[in-house]
Amino acid sequence: MIDSVTIERIQAAAQIYDVVSDFVTLRKAGVNYKGLCPFHEDRTPSFVVSPAKNICKCFACGEGGTPVYFIMKHEQLSYHDALRYLGKKYGIDIQEVDLTDEEKQAKSDRDAMFILNGFAQKTFTGNLFDTDEGRDIGLAYFRERGLHEDIVRKFQLGYALEGRDAFTQAAMKAGYKKQYLEKTGLTLAGDANYLSDRFRGRVVFPIHTLSGKVVAFGGRILKKSDRIAKYLNSPESEIYHKSNELYGIYFARSAMVKNDRCFLVEGYMDVIAMHQAGIEHVVASSGTALTQGQIRLIRRFTNNVTVLYDGDVAGIKAALRGIDLLLEAGLNIQIVLLPDGEDPDSFSRKQSVAAFNQYIEENATDFVRFKAGLLIREAGNDPVKKAGIITEITNTIALIPEEIVRLIYVKECAKLLDMDERVLVRTIAGRRREQLLQKKKSLYPDPEHPEETQQTPPTPSGGEIPEKTHGAEPVFQSPFDEYERNILYYVIRYGEQTITNQTENVAVNVIDLIASDLEYDEIEFHHPLHKKILEEGYAKFREAGFVAEHYFRNHPDPEISRFAVDISTDRYIESKLYSKHETETDEQKQQEKLNTLLCEQVPYVMFNYKDAILKHQMEEITRQIQQAQEENNFEKQKELTRQLTQLWKDAKKAIALQLRERIITKI
Repeated sequence: MIDSVTIERIQAAAQIYDVVSDFVTLRKAGVNYKGLCPFHEDRTPSFVVSPAKNICKCFACGEGGTPVYFIMKHEQLSYHDALRYLGKKYGIDIQEVDLTDEEKQAKSDRDAMFILNGFAQKTFTGNLFDTDEGRDIGLAYFRERGLHEDIVRKFQLGYALEGRDAFTQAAMKAGYKKQYLEKTGLTLAGDANYLSDRFRGRVVFPIHTLSGKVVAFGGRILKKSDRIAKYLNSPESEIYHKSNELYGIYFARSAMVKNDRCFLVEGYMDVIAMHQAGIEHVVASSGTALTQGQIRLIRRFTNNVTVLYDGDVAGIKAALRGIDLLLEAGLNIQIVLLPDGEDPDSFSRKQSVAAFNQYIEENATDFVRFKAGLLIREAGNDPVKKAGIITEITNTIALIPEEIVRLIYVKECAKLLDMDERVLVRTIAGRRREQLLQKKKSLYPDPEHPEETQQTPPTPSGGEIPEKTHGAEPVFQSPFDEYERNILYYVIRYGEQTITNQTENVAVNVIDLIASDLEYDEIEFHHPLHKKILEEGYAKFREAGFVAEHYFRNHPDPEISRFAVDISTDRYIESKLYSKHETETDEQKQQEKLNTLLCEQVPYVMFNYKDAILKHQMEEITRQIQQAQEENNFEKQKELTRQLTQLWKDAKKAIALQLRERIITKI
């Protein structure tokens, strides 16, 4: 555990622009910065970074927060592990305090799995350099492939010993639990306590997250066998979703931004060999078809992608669907065919950086022209195949978001296909309508035929269900959520502010006013999170130096932190408030305007909340009266009517009187 003084130092040192820009390409936008949101499929920059407030927020999906929360969400870390990450980034020495038994128990499975993967990587790398078997088999293989020791160490390559359960026994001896060995896929379990290492006898390629943590492994067998898969990867797990990972992204991200380009290749060795040749802005899909999650990773750093192919026509055709997805995402795609017999691995080892880049520049072709040319050559003079080409090409052009770009490709493809442009335009327009209808259908399923459509809510990067849903558990909702949020805006944004009613000349803190007023009327918040925030703020506001917004934004509970950032950066409320007082240059006048505003607005949102509760109670009694009528229960109906009348007379008058006379209550 980290002591409170160190936590404050880390929070003070961590700058939101520095932290976010490690993962997202940011562009200046006035006093702020904007970029593509890393937590959802963002087509236009919706993710705003505010250095002045030291927070970030996506105004499309709502995610955002402090530097600590951003790292927690993006890197899937616990609160204290995110602090350790930032402490390391800013060179702050962290003195750990012993964890209690409860805190040790609270360490999540995810933390344990990442720690175990780190141990596995060190073990495999140690095997490679420090054992005879590793040197004779694993290291010899890498040297045969032309890799230098520094590049092997850079990518943390390793070797898993041939023994059936050599790694498993070493891990268990070091204190790692069998359940996590199985969850990460490092160990295979069978009947009668049979255990076996998944990667035994293979050279091992660790797969890293954007921050450099080992999330999974790939292993290559060195023996020739028809019965054993040449490559083997870690299985899907709580921390690893292969559709959201790109091999080499951790080592490539800075170079991708610097060069404003990404080379996309197929395998591990292609990436590593190109790095050794000095070409670092390269990632691999690792032999799988491109996915939306992988494309989102690329788009964080660049919109320009060059796909390198080794000339295998069958392989190229199989990969075209993934390239279509890149095009649909609005990326600029170029294709480069390498010379016959060469792949990115072999070709990059024979070229200097300058010669490699020159070859790319001279041989790059945009994807639409490349695809059209490939299909035309394959079709030859077959009229049926030519008709199929038109369908393929129009489907591809229809995916392009920008109309101007589509029209340019229409002209080019009309020449290649010897067709009237108008035919292509009409066909593409029809295809785009079909695509839009399909998307609409996926978002709004037909209630009469639910089996025909399937609504899948979007998930953030990492493929996880948003934390606020708690897995499959429904989010708590009440009819008063909106009213409670409106009150908490003032608790979080102005909680420690002292306001004075000019009529009664009574000064009180905003949090004190709100909490005392609710207590006076014996009202508690319905939403458990809202209740927790108010109670904690009321307990803390008398402490010296307490600033509600800073306290809640940096709260160790990510749900509270996210809520505080979300509610205090609401654009409508902020513009409404600040337009009334922030333009003033005189500090005293600003404070007077703010005081007047809070004296008006805080009682107003309190009144609305109580009025909503009253209406809800009256509606419930009215419903019970109707039920009593249906049951012919006249006595119950009479009693409920009396309650309704009394509620109307007493409570409604009380709220109206409260609004007029009890704006600020003496404590």
